[in-house]
Amino acid sequence: MDPPIQVAKTHRLALLGAESSGKTTLAMELTKALRDLGYNAGMVPEYLRIWCIENGRTPDFTEQEAIIEGQLALEDAAATQFAVLVCDPAAITTGFYSLEYFGSDLHLEWDLLERYDQLFLCDIDFPWRTDPLRDGEIVRTHMHALIVDYLTESAEMLAGNIPLLSGSTSERLAVALALLNLD
Repeated sequence: MDPPIQVAKTHRLALLGAESSGKTTLAMELTKALRDLGYNAGMVPEYLRIWCIENGRTPDFTEQEAIIEGQLALEDAAATQFAVLVCDPAAITTGFYSLEYFGSDLHLEWDLLERYDQLFLCDIDFPWRTDPLRDGEIVRTHMHALIVDYLTESAEMLAGNIPLLSGSTSERLAVALALLNLD
């Protein structure tokens, strides 16, 4: 009988936050820093952005599940190649936007948070960057409050399990690296 094959578990980090809160910038810097530290790290991009570019529009309510599935598929594919994933953003982000834009919490699946070993919430003190897929600073402020409210209700943020990263990219990166537990 063959001995069991040992499969190393991929450590998944995910970023939460409203649009233009510095998630992508931090994800790129965090991935680079992890590689510099010798980790086999990879970044998982935002599937929603890919979908919008490919389809030339934003998705409607009936397409929200496909967005979540697309994000999960990107993560699962990357997990076969990397020991550490930096996910930009966490898949539950689609649920937050579903609530905001369509008034439905159908896609707020809390078990999606359990996919990640560590989560970080990006503050909105990051400079606003205009982008054709973004709605504006007012929506960013509202989305940040919505995300914080839901995380607080889940008690994760209150327990300190989802730290809020504020300040410059280098300040956020330093805090994230200090809080990482990749053992």
